[in-house]
Parts: sequence; C-alpha cells; structure tokens
Amino acid sequence: MERARLGRLGPSPAAYPELKAAAQRGWAQAYGCDAELLAQPGAHLVAGGARLRSRHGVYLGHIGDVVLVYCPDQLRSRAAAVIAATPPGELFTARSCAAIAGVPERHVIGPSWHGFTDASHFTPACPPGGRRLDRDDPLLADLRAACGDDDWADSAMADPDGVAYGLEEDGRLAAAGNLTPFRGHPADIGLLTRPDARGRGLATRIAVQMICDALPTAGIVRYRALITNTPSLAIARSLGFAGCGQNLVARVPG
Repeated sequence: MERARLGRLGPSPAAYPELKAAAQRGWAQAYGCDAELLAQPGAHLVAGGARLRSRHGVYLGHIGDVVLVYCPDQLRSRAAAVIAATPPGELFTARSCAAIAGVPERHVIGPSWHGFTDASHFTPACPPGGRRLDRDDPLLADLRAACGDDDWADSAMADPDGVAYGLEEDGRLAAAGNLTPFRGHPADIGLLTRPDARGRGLATRIAVQMICDALPTAGIVRYRALITNTPSLAIARSLGFAGCGQNLVARVPG
C-alpha cells in the first residue's frame, strides 16, 4: 500500500508550528512515548498509551520521518524482527502491519489521515447543527442499520466512550457524530451520514457543533479519516484542520 503524501490531504502543519507541536504531543501520549522521540527519525517500538493498551491490536503511526509501532506484549519480539528486517522508509505499509499482527493484509485498516485544529485555526464553514444524544437512543440504532456495520465502525460511532450527536430530519437521524476521548477530553471527531442524505453538508454542521463544544476544555481537536474518504477530508479542510500524521491498524485475533 503506497503511503499518501500528507501535503495533498490538507494544510501543511509546517505553517502552524504551535499546532504541530500540540499534535505531536497528542501522538506521543497516544503511543505512550516522549514527544522528543518524534524528533528522532526511524522506527520506534513503543509501550502504548492507556487507550491503545486497552485494545487488542497493532498500531503503526507515521509522523514526519518517524514510525511508531505499538503491539500487545506477546507480539513485541515479532514486531522487533519486522522492524529490523524492514528499511524505515518501507515500514509504514499494510504488509508490515499485517506481518506483526499475524493477519492477512486485507484486515489492515488505513492509512487514516490525522488532522488537528485549535481556536486560532478553526474556520467554521457553516452554522452548527445537531444535538447531543444518549448512547442508547433508538435513533442511533436506526442510523446504524441504514449505514451498515462497516461504516458505523469506520466513523468511530461504535466507541462507547464517545459523546454522541445527531441531526434529525423527518423523525430519523440524517447524520450523526461521535466525540471520542483525545488527550483526556472528548475531542476526537467521527462522522456518519445516512446514505440518502449525503452531499448536503449535514456532517459539516455536526462537526462545527462538536468542535465548538470541545475546544473550550480540550484546547485542540483531532479529526481522522481514511485517506480514500475524499468527502470527509474535504470537511476537514473546510474547517481548518492541518494534517499531521497517519496510522494503520490491525486487530489481533483472539
């Protein structure tokens, strides 16, 4: 799988040094390492932050010239062998991620683009919309059935630790969002639109509402999308998110 060039997918973080520094601290916290490690080019096998350690998977993060690798303890020797056998510039691939996890390449998710914004760079592209929902609201179950389990998972709607949002039309959800934990706050955006309601800017309205709610306490908000999800990346660009890094994920069997 070819690595995407981040510059094609959103504003360059080099133009926003303070935002880039905050984003790198977020990566370091997520992967359980010191932020200074991101200034050391090459591949690094890391301990993983609390949320990664609670999940049974292999995670590869690519930030600039650095690749961070997290895996469960029982796979660390395999991960070290893959890292040793692979040139650093070729490590961030579905093949490497799958080899560490012991799964076929088709089971690898990503690459996912990571974008970041703060109060200085957030550019509301439209008025906010939607409202918070209880996680057991039947409107969410109806939206999941309409969109399918794959889209539900890809949009992070399945994360039970998130704050759910929804925008209703005619008694059903036309779009929804999930604001999941990032750096100790609900500040990581996931979006999902009903198939017959796409292309009307509804997800952007929910995103604006979520960002307005998150920024006062979180200070920085993250937005993730598969690099193949052009509409979602367009939303991120319209809201002032600057790209800083990508990741690959493979769930470990068992």
